Amino acid sequence: MLQTEVTIEFIICGPNFNPDSVTKLLGISPTKYTIRGSMKNCKYSPAIETTWCLQHCINSLNDLDHQVRQIIDRIENKLNILLTFKEENDIDFVFTIYGHVYKNEQRSEIYLKKNTLDFISDLGSKLTIDIEFW
Repeated sequence: MLQTEVTIEFIICGPNFNPDSVTKLLGISPTKYTIRGSMKNCKYSPAIETTWCLQHCINSLNDLDHQVRQIIDRIENKLNILLTFKEENDIDFVFTIYGHVYKNEQRSEIYLKKNTLDFISDLGSKLTIDIEFW
């Protein structure tokens, strides 16, 4: 039986920055990172930008807001550091929620609470959601 898979990511991306400097600045190790031009984590062509990513994978859409908060809670007290880093570098912040929900999954509401959306907005982050229902 196929199981629901949902991935939540906070990504710092841009053409030229050092992922190690983000790690040192935040005191948080990324789940993954790529360097522009490298083939690491790329299947067919070199990475077109540098990324630093925190990732959280879950097997259900239940309480999606709580799952997003698990990432936000790690970076929330570093808002000013992130905003300063963004000012000094040509980078963007992106929160991404994507996955596959299969028929066997009990349907639940998909929502994010105001405080979650407020933080994403304060950060000036993009938010993308791509959930496929099978």
